[in-house]
Amino acid sequence: MARRKPKQQLPTLNNWDEVDLAIKEIAEHERAIEAIVSNMNARIDAAKATAKTDSDPEIAKIAAISRQIEDYAEAHRADLKSKKTLNLVFGQVGWRKSTRVALPKDEEEYSKLIALLHRVGWHDCVIQAPPTISKDMIKAHDFAEAIKLGIAVKIKDEFWIETKRDDLPADKE
Repeated sequence: MARRKPKQQLPTLNNWDEVDLAIKEIAEHERAIEAIVSNMNARIDAAKATAKTDSDPEIAKIAAISRQIEDYAEAHRADLKSKKTLNLVFGQVGWRKSTRVALPKDEEEYSKLIALLHRVGWHDCVIQAPPTISKDMIKAHDFAEAIKLGIAVKIKDEFWIETKRDDLPADKE
C-alpha cells in the first residue's frame, strides 16, 4: 500500500510495539475495505448476469425485427429513388457507404507495401516509428489507385436503423 499521512491529530505512539499494533490496525481496516469492495463486486456481477439473462430475449427480438426491416427495405429500395435515408415516425432506416481496407498480414508483404507507398508518394499513409500503414489515410486516396497497388478495398452499402425512443409513449407500470 502507499504511505499515508494522518489527516487529524491522533494520540502519539511511544514505542515500536505501539507502532506495530497501529500498523496491524491499518491492515485490519484495509482487509475490511477489501471485503466490502469484494461484496460490492459480487453484487455487481450478479446484477450484470441478471440483466444479461433478462435482456437476451429482447436482443433476440430486436435482431429478428431488424432482419425483417432490412429484408423489406432491400426489396423496396427503389421507393427511395436516390435517397439513402428514409425518415419515418419512429425512426430512420437507410444505407451508408462502408469502406474496408485489407492490408497484408505477412510481414514481408507489409514491408514491401510500405516501400511501395513511399515510392508512389503516398507518404501520408505511412506512420513512422515503427512504420505502419494508416487505413484511414488510404481511404482518403483514389480507390482505383489503391487497388492497382495491391491493396484490397471493399466498398458496400451497410443497412442501418435508428430509433426515436423519445417519440414513444411512456410505459404505464
